[in-house]
Amino acid sequence: MKKVLLIVIDALATRVVQPALEQGQLPHLEKLIQQGLFCPECTSIFPSITPAATCAIATGAYPFEHGISGAYWYDRGKDEVAYFGSDLSAIMNEGMAQYLNDFQIKLNMERLCVPTIFEQIEQHGALSDAVINYMWYRGTVTHETTTPLLLNLTPGLELVSSMQGPHTMFLGDFVSTSLYGTVPAARGGLPRRFGFHDEATSDYLLALSEQNCLPDFTLAYFPNNDFESHEKGPVNAVGTLQAVDETLGALIDSQGGITAFLEEFAILIIGDHSQSDLDSSSGVDLDDVLQDFSVVEAGKAWSHSEELMVCPNMRSAQIYLRPGIWERRRDVINNLLKCPDIDQVIWCDDDHGLNGSQQPAFHVVTSERGQLVFKPTDKTAVQAVDCYGTSWLWEGDLQTVDAHHNTSTGIIEYDTYPNAFERIATCFSEQTGNIWVTARLGKEFCLPNLKCNPAGSHGSLHVLDSTAPLIAAGLPAGYELPESMRITDITPVCLQLLGVKPPRQPGASAILNPLPQRE
Repeated sequence: MKKVLLIVIDALATRVVQPALEQGQLPHLEKLIQQGLFCPECTSIFPSITPAATCAIATGAYPFEHGISGAYWYDRGKDEVAYFGSDLSAIMNEGMAQYLNDFQIKLNMERLCVPTIFEQIEQHGALSDAVINYMWYRGTVTHETTTPLLLNLTPGLELVSSMQGPHTMFLGDFVSTSLYGTVPAARGGLPRRFGFHDEATSDYLLALSEQNCLPDFTLAYFPNNDFESHEKGPVNAVGTLQAVDETLGALIDSQGGITAFLEEFAILIIGDHSQSDLDSSSGVDLDDVLQDFSVVEAGKAWSHSEELMVCPNMRSAQIYLRPGIWERRRDVINNLLKCPDIDQVIWCDDDHGLNGSQQPAFHVVTSERGQLVFKPTDKTAVQAVDCYGTSWLWEGDLQTVDAHHNTSTGIIEYDTYPNAFERIATCFSEQTGNIWVTARLGKEFCLPNLKCNPAGSHGSLHVLDSTAPLIAAGLPAGYELPESMRITDITPVCLQLLGVKPPRQPGASAILNPLPQRE
């Protein structure tokens, strides 16, 4: 059985990759496509934002299963803010020590509710695995950590001495597994985000290959494209993709060329989401939009007076109502709909009673395209099914999610907001805000003292935020991927390629086949 190599390139966008391929700017990716396949639309989750979406790749789970509600949410059970963005104001309000410890340990060991692909692989003792710079790493092997000198000098900051991961583990400047008794050299330090950088990922990946240490499964993460796309715009960040392409070329050469490489490896290359372009004045200050209410300061927990906590997730945001003011929810929604830069207002009720049922229903309201209520249903009351086999029932205007019912096939189809029903229905959990909002193209949500990205962003249901290409080569003869790929199908595909039965099959409905929670 072949080894499996999964490459995740943050914010990989089809609208950038396809022209670059046509212009010969990504020659090694082109060679892999010639030997394999190119799927232009692999759909992300909602919110289409890095912590939740990379988690979906590494677990095969949606947010309602894996428990990661974006990059910024309120943990009701712990009564604390969970913030994984990069805005210094929010970090300082949360506390630097809490921020780093949350990233290093709590995110994987406490907040994550389902097994990672590494844990599933390690249940089979004959298989080995590795992680390179991926934020979702939880496994069964204990690794000692090191703390960079600059962080050691930070007052009150004390990081853990060990972490649990796969057999081989490289996490920036913090965890490095020795190969034949020697720790590979990698470019890191403060200028390269303490090693969470494409150059470090390249160094570690090539060291594994050159020393013939690539295990049965390797997940390598290249984060720079997301940072560059935010700063310059997705189209102007193609240079970062060219650098990854060069690394892939060196990797293939180290294995004896493309033919030898694909005889030993199946490789999948995927993005966690994509990015859309921002206007020159992109910021939508939700504190201003909700000026009739008192709002918690960004990054801080509730005090005694605020009515709302607003958690911006770039082009989406979740809004929490303080217990006891639930009757004002309609006022909050009406205020949101008055803002011309807001696209959709979304919430979940368990008492709508659609078709006489008490099953939870999901609401989407817009200022221009009407409103919609929908929910999954059994086949006795079905109006349409989606391409994953889930039956849906709805009232109102499908234009709120740019969907239509193909009466000749019975399938509900989407254009601007791909797989909207499943993505909305699987984003709500006990940790989620009472209301979600999405921004119109070109806009991004913020709060006072929180900066907006200069050129590119993501997070919404929109297709430009939500679809990434999938490149795969070296798949076994006769192996077929689902026709409509989602990032949640990546872990099940990798497990199948390794001979491990996944808990949910690729292409299966997440509504009909929910994953069990981790014990």
